[in-house]
Amino acid sequence: MYMIVGSGIVGCYLGKLLGEQEIWEKNKAIMEKPCSSLLSKTGLESLDIDYKGCVLNEISGARFISGKQEFAVEKSKPQAFVLDRLALQKELISEAEESGCRIRYGRTWNGQQDNTIIGADGALSAVAKSMGIKRDYIHAYQIKAELSRRMDDDIVELYFGRVAPGFFAWRIPFDARHAEIGIGVSGNPKPFFDKFAKRFEIKKIDKVQSALIPVFDAAQRTAIGNKILVGDAAGQVKASTGGGIIFGCKCAKALADSISAGNIGGYEKEWRKKYERDLKTHLWMRRFLNRTDYDELFSTIKKQKMDSLIEKYGDMDHPAVLAKQILKQPKLWFSALRLFSRKSI
Repeated sequence: MYMIVGSGIVGCYLGKLLGEQEIWEKNKAIMEKPCSSLLSKTGLESLDIDYKGCVLNEISGARFISGKQEFAVEKSKPQAFVLDRLALQKELISEAEESGCRIRYGRTWNGQQDNTIIGADGALSAVAKSMGIKRDYIHAYQIKAELSRRMDDDIVELYFGRVAPGFFAWRIPFDARHAEIGIGVSGNPKPFFDKFAKRFEIKKIDKVQSALIPVFDAAQRTAIGNKILVGDAAGQVKASTGGGIIFGCKCAKALADSISAGNIGGYEKEWRKKYERDLKTHLWMRRFLNRTDYDELFSTIKKQKMDSLIEKYGDMDHPAVLAKQILKQPKLWFSALRLFSRKSI
């Protein structure tokens, strides 16, 4: 038996896969973890999770907005789902318990020893801290709100540039009048959020949330001695968007497979073999975006008709597919290199 620290989605998904584990949760009851409600359709379908009862809305496209430019990509079929985040957590807890796991609420891990400690305890992981791991973070702030006027209910809006230095801002619709409005920045997000939120006619705020998003660092180990990290605790997060559920669960599957094969020490090699390339690509994308001028980037995308490539080959989780298509067109190389050579905004 292994001690799993953290009963979030990744911790419970791991518990479900392993069965008959003890999962420690510092909160005294089930609580919604602050996290974006948007997850890719293909990513969800790749996981063994009964998520369909948690779907609030279907998203078919995105509108990318900078100071003076914007473009949109949209497909005929849903590309992502907006989920009831708390309902998804409850579903995973139920599935873990059905597999024989015991959730122990109100139990904080403070260095207690066991045969193996698995840290699935989020961005501020106590297990990671005990391993001497330090991370950089994006600071996020969001609200769930009712709007005074109707807006597109199947399009996500993403805002870039000075509105959100070091990351981006978003509007994720639950329906035409209800949305998740948020922002991520490299420092204090509240002043930037207050300014950003003024562009929306907010009628009522239903919930306020803040969170830290760990920045992926390939140099950080995820297994040291009898301690193992997975999910946000391991920094297995897309640096381009801050999403961690899909890759966290996939890495949890890699850990479960390693344990089932009697080779728990092979986990580090296994998840890196399968997913490190994608996570490094997301990190490269974030560094590229932080160096470029968004108005010029979006203008170039439209002039070079790259929006059609994004529409056809874009993948929220696996950007290498799109990158390969861009590399097949030499006329796009010069534009990309010129934009990347610019200094940060």
